[in-house]
Amino acid sequence: MNRKRLIAGISILGVLVILLIAGVGFLLTRLRTQPRAQQRELITKLGYCNSQNAKPCIVSFSVDADGKMLVNLVIPSETYPDFYLTISNSTTENRYDCQPVEDFPTNVYCTGAEMYPGEVLQFTIHTIKDDAVLAEGQFAIIGLQLPNPEEEMTATPFGTESPVATEAPFETPTPFLLDFSTPFPTLEILTTPTPTISSYPNYP
Repeated sequence: MNRKRLIAGISILGVLVILLIAGVGFLLTRLRTQPRAQQRELITKLGYCNSQNAKPCIVSFSVDADGKMLVNLVIPSETYPDFYLTISNSTTENRYDCQPVEDFPTNVYCTGAEMYPGEVLQFTIHTIKDDAVLAEGQFAIIGLQLPNPEEEMTATPFGTESPVATEAPFETPTPFLLDFSTPFPTLEILTTPTPTISSYPNYP
């Protein structure tokens, strides 16, 4: 009888241990997955700037005089965290250091290795402080603007509109009015006199 009770007690204890281990495992799993899910919700989809005004977004790509690629972005506000950009394909990943444009802090340009148009690439924005992902997206580079010294001298910051030239006001010409109260001058028809031929013969 005592032996049966001992076996029953050991069995109950074993079940309790199994339930305890399962409960601890489930709790640890929830604790591990919950921060990742929260972090995932904070990630913004990155793409080209459009009419939906979602930011951050990419305005354009260009190449500077040194052959480095410039990625021009617009960020939501001046308080956006300091970040760097990575662009990768199936074989390589390049880092692009980013800094705001002087006097236009919501316009940012990132500099790094040149990537070529056509291929679908992975774009990711990371915070410099803790390397957290702020935005990411997959798309292709549409085109690269080549450097032009003349345009660099007169270039305006991206994301802003160029001033529109104003034309001189158009002057309406004064209409010419005919005054029919004054009679028109009479035109004299000039006729050419018909030469007369003498009936007498002309002698030498």
